[in-house]
Amino acid sequence: MYVATTRKQGRPKSEEKYHLILHAASCLFLKDGFANTSMDTVAKASGVSKQTVYSHFEGKDALFKAAISSKCRSYQLDTQQLINSTSDSLSLLECLQKVGCQFVRLLQDPEAIAIFRVIIAEAVNSPHVATLFYQAGPEASLSTLSDVIEKFGEGSLSRDIAQQLAVDYCALLKGEYHTMMLCGIQPPLQDEAITAHVNSAAEKILLLFTHYTQRRN
Repeated sequence: MYVATTRKQGRPKSEEKYHLILHAASCLFLKDGFANTSMDTVAKASGVSKQTVYSHFEGKDALFKAAISSKCRSYQLDTQQLINSTSDSLSLLECLQKVGCQFVRLLQDPEAIAIFRVIIAEAVNSPHVATLFYQAGPEASLSTLSDVIEKFGEGSLSRDIAQQLAVDYCALLKGEYHTMMLCGIQPPLQDEAITAHVNSAAEKILLLFTHYTQRRN
């Protein structure tokens, strides 16, 4: 869940500290969980003052959400990159395939699996952390994916239907496969298997998309 912190010539000092803090926090969230990670321990691990941490993140909630968003961004699943998919001269099917492959790779990323397990372990006693995770990761990506699908509908698809298609697509991509991975009984899919799995899910969503858009015309 961490981001690269390699020093670059000419990088602004504040930006470098931001990435150092985010990297340290991501590692601590994975190792110790949300509840046992504090702004003090993040400051110590990143080698900056607590005041510096707060100058970049208003609190632990914001820092945790930033770590989740950073992981999504590393797989091109953040808001801006999803929106860019509609301006790359791609068809809806090609867009779904592109997004789907990245989504599956994120699902089977060892750090993503680890944070899922952290959330599950802490959710019983701290549903707040599960809410933060959902808002920064799944909810944000679903909202933007539904925007993309609605845009392809060119006015013939309601917002509610676009949202449902986005939810259905992610559910198809996860399927039983994601549950088995979280349980440690499913190895990661190789590229060829990812492509086949994604293509099957994308084609099903395209059929539903066509059905709904034709029904409105």
